[in-house]
Amino acid sequence: MPHKLLLYRHAVQDPYADLALALRIHAHGRGKRVPAPRFLREDFAGTCAIASAFVASDADRQAVAIDRDASVLRWAWKQAQRELGPRSADLHLLRADVRKVVAPRDVPRVDILISMNFGMLYFHQRAEFLAYLRRARQALRPHGVLVFDIYGGPGAMQSSIQTRRVVAAPEVGLPTVQYIWEQRRFDAATHRTDCRIHFQFRDGSRRDNAFRYDWRLWTPPELLELLVDAGFAKAEVWCDKLDPRRGVADGRFRPVQSLPDRRDFIACVVGRR
Repeated sequence: MPHKLLLYRHAVQDPYADLALALRIHAHGRGKRVPAPRFLREDFAGTCAIASAFVASDADRQAVAIDRDASVLRWAWKQAQRELGPRSADLHLLRADVRKVVAPRDVPRVDILISMNFGMLYFHQRAEFLAYLRRARQALRPHGVLVFDIYGGPGAMQSSIQTRRVVAAPEVGLPTVQYIWEQRRFDAATHRTDCRIHFQFRDGSRRDNAFRYDWRLWTPPELLELLVDAGFAKAEVWCDKLDPRRGVADGRFRPVQSLPDRRDFIACVVGRR
């Protein structure tokens, strides 16, 4: 059976798309006044895929990836060495609790601080989240940006199961697999949600509860207020647009002032230093 992080990397992540969006966010509205980003930090990094993609994207770029799970970082480092070769020297992995990392004491300041795949939803208490955001702001260079994603809408507040076929990638030892996302419980009083990822293989075997998440479903206005309270100069929500006639989103994220009625959405929340 493939390693669960390999399954996750191919079923869940699209690091080059995430990186392209982060670079567009960084450059948005700034013209040529701001230099291209040279240092990226990925928090709740897991497979460290975005940090690795950033290093691969330019010979002058470096990245630091932070996660508190040593076994995950060991796996990520082996993958990075295979993918980056000698350039892996420009990827720095740090085993630490992101809530306690202080820049520039522990890590250098960066142009982009990013956390995708809903890593920020691990924060359940406002005070703890605010303390992290203040440190995140301090970790940014002038004109730096914090980027993280969230999901929401009425559909996100219900128990549900979604499935998707993931095509085989023989070059890395990945068979065709069925990806199963389960939101098992949602508590409307606390916005606490219990989510799971399962995988099912062609022979009928399964890897149940490969990943389990105990998250709080934060809303965009709550997060914008938190970013302002943390001292960010500007707070934004980026989202795609829904065609109400077809019920399909266009997939292109841009700054939005409102999110018209839709059953569910994925958005990026942006704090500018």
